Amino acid sequence: MTTGILLYPRFSEYELSVVLSVLTQANQPKVFIGLNHEPVKGEAGLICLPERNIHDVDPEVLTSLILPGVDDFQHLLDEKPLFEFIRSVYERDAVIGAISSAPFLLAKAGVLLDRNYTTGISRQGRQFLGVFSEKSYVDAPYVFDRGILTAKGAYFIDFANKFGQVLELDFNRNWYR
Repeated sequence: MTTGILLYPRFSEYELSVVLSVLTQANQPKVFIGLNHEPVKGEAGLICLPERNIHDVDPEVLTSLILPGVDDFQHLLDEKPLFEFIRSVYERDAVIGAISSAPFLLAKAGVLLDRNYTTGISRQGRQFLGVFSEKSYVDAPYVFDRGILTAKGAYFIDFANKFGQVLELDFNRNWYR
């Protein structure tokens, strides 16, 4: 029962802060996964070294996956292996959490086709990107629909608490107030 945390250039560090704490509090095994083995620089400048990459991690060992938002995902638009990896984890019925702009990655991977979701991307942005179903959009802090948790970036604490709850982890929810 391992949680994968995807790291890609310009990921939002703060959106991971509380969910990483929840996972650590609960002694949940986790693995940091990059697009390759190169160091990854977050949007605030934090440099992280992935333990694995999307090409060498076995999706079958992941029971859950977290996708942080990214301040500009232009560099990810054509990352076909990333979308294939997300899809392969989804097809194994893993719980997937995506926050802020990361639901775009789920939509591009074809994971949100029949799921309600929320995102920090504006209606105009969603329409421009052309991968979202507007009828499935819910204007809420977070939405959990059949194994997929999406959230707006400002609600990273709620996102983390819900993710821990969905995984039935033992952690102190009041720690983050």
